[in-house]
Amino acid sequence: MSQRPVEIVVIGGGVIGCSIAWHLAAMGASVTLLEQGAIASGASGASAGGVRQQGRDLRELPLAIRSIARWENLEDELGADIHYRREGHLTVIEHEADMPAVEASVAAQREVGLDLRFVTGEDLRDLAPGLSASMIAGTYSPNDGHANPILTTHAFAEAARREGAAVRTGTAVTGIRQRGGRVAGVETDAGNIACDHLVLAAGLWSPLLASPLDIELPISAFAPQMIATNPMPVALRQVLGARSRRLSLKQVPSGNYVIGGGWPGDVDLPAGVATPRLESILGSIRDASAVWPELANASVERVWVGVEALAADEVPILGPLPGLENLTVAAGFSGHGFALSPIIGQVIAELIVDGAPSVSIDALGFDRFDGLPVTAAPVGRAG
Repeated sequence: MSQRPVEIVVIGGGVIGCSIAWHLAAMGASVTLLEQGAIASGASGASAGGVRQQGRDLRELPLAIRSIARWENLEDELGADIHYRREGHLTVIEHEADMPAVEASVAAQREVGLDLRFVTGEDLRDLAPGLSASMIAGTYSPNDGHANPILTTHAFAEAARREGAAVRTGTAVTGIRQRGGRVAGVETDAGNIACDHLVLAAGLWSPLLASPLDIELPISAFAPQMIATNPMPVALRQVLGARSRRLSLKQVPSGNYVIGGGWPGDVDLPAGVATPRLESILGSIRDASAVWPELANASVERVWVGVEALAADEVPILGPLPGLENLTVAAGFSGHGFALSPIIGQVIAELIVDGAPSVSIDALGFDRFDGLPVTAAPVGRAG
């Protein structure tokens, strides 16, 4: 095994970058985390906060299962209240024609170890009494849940600081320096920083940083829109999804419902401005109310748009990048990276410090795109 890196720079102060920095520092590495804005000022700050295994691409499901196991004790590990609730994820079905495809999907997910159950009739109503009568069945993963993404990201950053990491916000990376087939350091608007290893966890900005290195990451922008209602009596414990609708619905401890599901907003990347679409607001409320009728009595308190990094095949790109032996990427999480953040931090740190991760990430490597055109979905793609 090669000599362990001494100085590691992590670019990106979202939940993924902060988790990686914490895990690296806890393993004894000297770590500098660089974020051009504030911690959780990008996609992590706009996340819906779902912590789920159900419904994932089978390539990332082993990571999700391991990550959800980490969430159970994460508040203790981080020494912080991150509003984590482990009360299940329920995806409802309202059309008989969907049942064969659902059954096949459930079988595939169970085969790789997910605890996923069919629920119908009284069992379905007992789980979620407020469901519309038109919902005929559901798939239920009892170990899933949700947490507050902003609190979680800040908790990772603070834990990294306690382990000795330098967390530098308001510091933009302007270039990556190379020497002899290796990354030698980064250039920032506050000066140069030398490093033995570089981790690119900058979300949508990762392709911009990689492109001058002749590495074209197949990542583009999409802009999912979220809605928060006024506080209402607590009635929903699970996170709700719907087989035939764009929906992710949860009720947070304050009583507000948070509605997502990939309804698109608009984003002007050069200007750094993201704006909601009226038709997406109306469509989101329509779908949510059709599944959970109580929402017809709610008022909209807030609407916001996040800017996510969408990989061409909608699963993350993890591991080494070609041409530079000390460059690692963790990007392209396509709107569902929050739940993976504990295990991503762990496996990327293990890869760099120990030379191999404890969970294989081979199926998620950049080399899966070899020979394929570099394309990705346009801004506004539903996740």
